Amino acid sequence: MKFRIGVDTGGTFTDCVVITEDGKVHTFKELSTPRDPSIGLYNVIKKAAAYFNKSLEEFLGELDAFTHGTTVATNTLLTGTGAKTGLILTRGFRDTLEMRRAHKTNIWDLRQTPPPPLVPRRLRRGVAERIDYRGEIIEPLSEDDVRREGEFFRREGIEAVAVCTLFSFLHDSHERRIREIIREYLPGAFISISSEVIPQIREYERMSTTVANAYVGPKLTVYLSNLQSRLKDDGLTRAFYVTASNGGVMTAETAIRHASATLLSGPAAGAVGAVFFAELLGEPNLILMDMGGTSFDVTLINQGEVTLSTEGEIAGYRIAKPMIDINTVGAGGGSIAWLDRGGMLRVGPASAGADPGPVCYSLGGMKPTVTDANLLLGYLNKDYFLGGEMKVDCDLAREVTEKEIAGPLGMEVPEAAAGIFRVINQNMADAAKVVSVQRGHDPREYSLVSAGGACSIHACKIAEEIGSQRVIVPAAASVFCALGMLESDIRLDTVQTYNAFIPGIDLDDFNRVITEVEKRALAELLQEGVEEGKTTLVRHLDVRYVGQHHEVTIEIPSGCVIADEHLEEIARLFHAAHERLYTYSTPETPIEIMNLRVTAIGAVEKPGLREEPEEPMDPADAIKDTRPLYFEEERGFVETPVYDRNKLKPGCRISGPAVIEERITTVIIHPNWNGRIDGFGNIIMEVKQ
Repeated sequence: MKFRIGVDTGGTFTDCVVITEDGKVHTFKELSTPRDPSIGLYNVIKKAAAYFNKSLEEFLGELDAFTHGTTVATNTLLTGTGAKTGLILTRGFRDTLEMRRAHKTNIWDLRQTPPPPLVPRRLRRGVAERIDYRGEIIEPLSEDDVRREGEFFRREGIEAVAVCTLFSFLHDSHERRIREIIREYLPGAFISISSEVIPQIREYERMSTTVANAYVGPKLTVYLSNLQSRLKDDGLTRAFYVTASNGGVMTAETAIRHASATLLSGPAAGAVGAVFFAELLGEPNLILMDMGGTSFDVTLINQGEVTLSTEGEIAGYRIAKPMIDINTVGAGGGSIAWLDRGGMLRVGPASAGADPGPVCYSLGGMKPTVTDANLLLGYLNKDYFLGGEMKVDCDLAREVTEKEIAGPLGMEVPEAAAGIFRVINQNMADAAKVVSVQRGHDPREYSLVSAGGACSIHACKIAEEIGSQRVIVPAAASVFCALGMLESDIRLDTVQTYNAFIPGIDLDDFNRVITEVEKRALAELLQEGVEEGKTTLVRHLDVRYVGQHHEVTIEIPSGCVIADEHLEEIARLFHAAHERLYTYSTPETPIEIMNLRVTAIGAVEKPGLREEPEEPMDPADAIKDTRPLYFEEERGFVETPVYDRNKLKPGCRISGPAVIEERITTVIIHPNWNGRIDGFGNIIMEVKQ
């Protein structure tokens, strides 16, 4: 039997999806191991191998695909535990990284403090050299300066070096020579040069991205290299892929070179899974909500497509890499409840994570979390957590919640737990409004997709907050990102700055540059092992009105020579996109091209999911128990039926309130909602009419 496997390492749990040849989906979950994520990964694939009665070597040897979503780069950036990094740049520009082009997340906050630079000022070293805006050398590189800094870095114990000189995206000879010299002094260092990481205009974004790439690169290199080697030793014969922020996958070798492209590795895979679901269910408008142990990720799927941005910000650091537009907030099952100085109840963004975890895990955590609240409200089964594999302590959760929250607020423990539940729901609803309302989309016109191990407890209440009438809980909800990885194509992005005006562009030169960029993109894609017949090249342009500062990215015709007749269509697409984003357009104004982007896509065989016919069924046959659940609309605890999800067949309908339990997730159908099982095993919840 052949298998396809996706493994997603989250902050609290490591998720695994295995799809067999007949299209059946099998899910597995283990606690993450933050000190060494590979331990959690191996624990979960060993569990999968045992399920299929195979040794680890047999199981890995029968894999058709192994795709991994990792948080190593993300956590390295978030926790500030990256390599000791040095930066070499054009003399006189050492403060560019700290000045940040005056960028602030909130321009109205006069006290906002930017994050500390990843490279302190004393390790930002200028060398004599200069290339001008035309790509011409006006001051040769001083190799003596570079050698002096190489010796300085060696004395300082530098582990990684970023190189970012002025206008290197037009002429990269100086950056390449700097790398050669630095390697003489630091042969084992991780070296990133901006002309390879992000060859495009805008000095700060280019420098920030290159520095981040160098900062997280060594730790990611060690992790992926060791993991890939170990997997091969244990029987893996197929390519080992890593998910990227753009929603695609790439080989581990490519991920090491482009470390900053993995900063949204797991959440991006979930977005791809939502696109797959949009097509599968015939619902083009979805809002994906993914609630894990530490974070809550929200992605909008509009007309069956996600929104890709050409840059973003992670932990306050600017990353100019294509990434899916995902809004992430600190709201997960491990989010800690606390009282501020005014006595107001707050939840998050701090999280107990997997170590020590929520209080009820009995692993040392002594701060009440959302998971503890859900346990106290009856939403979680204390005897069936992770299918009964993991014991939880309800009494300890009650004791700590009384001490930290209920006592100081003068209320009973269930009321305090309900308050935690209500606050976290509001936090998540606000995050959903960022990708919908703030982007000009009415959430009432969208169905919610509930993913992640904890989300389906909260999904109905989040939907009520934003006005959505329908929630879809996928059959593999708690491991949705791992499922999305198996629907992702190989996807590599190439960018080159190209400045021209419409009208006035030199089409011969423009097409020459397009050809060169596409050749580079295709060559890199073929190195990933993609067959030539399975490749696609997609072109985009970053365009703006003359005199504007920010660009709009539009797709332009691919696979053809750009001619005069295409220019009118390019202008029309830009004006329409500008109107949609900013509510106005000025077609009489000339437009300016800033960057050419080529996305090389290698089609990956995608597993199909089997659909079964829906037939009427009495849900009473699937009731396994009843237990009291706390519902605010019912003003207290209500004895509620608990259904075994494995016994609910397509076509079954359930009226809320109800609990649907499976081994690795729990779904709460709240009192004002109904639920049914569709042909793919998804739970569809809708507001009662």
